[in-house]
Amino acid sequence: MPRAVTLATLAAGALLAALIVLAHEPQALCLLPLAALGLAMLARRYPGERILAALRERRPPVRRTTSVRLPRSPEHLVPRGGLLIASALAVRPPPAAAAAR
Repeated sequence: MPRAVTLATLAAGALLAALIVLAHEPQALCLLPLAALGLAMLARRYPGERILAALRERRPPVRRTTSVRLPRSPEHLVPRGGLLIASALAVRPPPAAAAAR
């Protein structure tokens, strides 16, 4: 079966199913955008594909430069977040003599 006939059959079946569901459940209207997007993707028509390709061609290539890492400032050595909580809850370990027994 040619691809166009297959897609037309799928579209007609989806439309019929949507009409049957909508006749019984009007809240199913929120699913219509999903169904439309699904049908477009089944037809291999990806929404926004051409726009994304055009934007990618216009963008200049990204040049990666290597930078020298600077030493951290003392303010970054202060514990933050989870490390701050862990250091606050930490308990002094037992003496080495008690651990050897």
